[in-house]
Amino acid sequence: MENIKQLAIIGSTASGKTSLAVKVAKQLDAYILSLDSLSIYREIDIVSAKPSKTEQNGVQHFGIDYIYPNEDFDVTTFIKLYNEVVDKCLKESKNLVIVGGTGFYLKMLIEGVSELPNISEKSKEETRKYLQDLPKAYDILHSLDPEYMSKIQSNDAYRIEKALNIYFETKMTPSDYFSNNPPIPTINSPLAI
Repeated sequence: MENIKQLAIIGSTASGKTSLAVKVAKQLDAYILSLDSLSIYREIDIVSAKPSKTEQNGVQHFGIDYIYPNEDFDVTTFIKLYNEVVDKCLKESKNLVIVGGTGFYLKMLIEGVSELPNISEKSKEETRKYLQDLPKAYDILHSLDPEYMSKIQSNDAYRIEKALNIYFETKMTPSDYFSNNPPIPTINSPLAI
């Protein structure tokens, strides 16, 4: 199998996605990759819509109980998981059903994300200094890159930290950095949604 068939089933909680995904996976001879942002965590069973072994109905699922709650997880981790699952599908001549309510992850697989630079300790230290006065850090970034910072709230410490790290590490504004490092789509083959 040179390529795999991929199908995405996206919808709101309790809309029947899991049972539909299992039926489709059996018909397509496919594995299932969960997009659920809580099902990915081990030990978080009550608040997630994690399918039980019975609901999985013998179809191998990925993205469920993948990491512990104290481990870092972001879209780049999910992209890595997706690539691992696709490799397994290719090796085992399986197709892939992607299912969940977290459309953000699917969007990032389709549209891609820009690779971020490795941030040195020196740049992180400089960023920590600026973050001690978050409003001032935001104002400085806004004066350097008003277009990029207009999309970020002045109290969004996470995104301000990311922008500062990029600036200190690359000596480029975030807009310039992302312009020079455009997103690279992860899904390159047809995907039915």
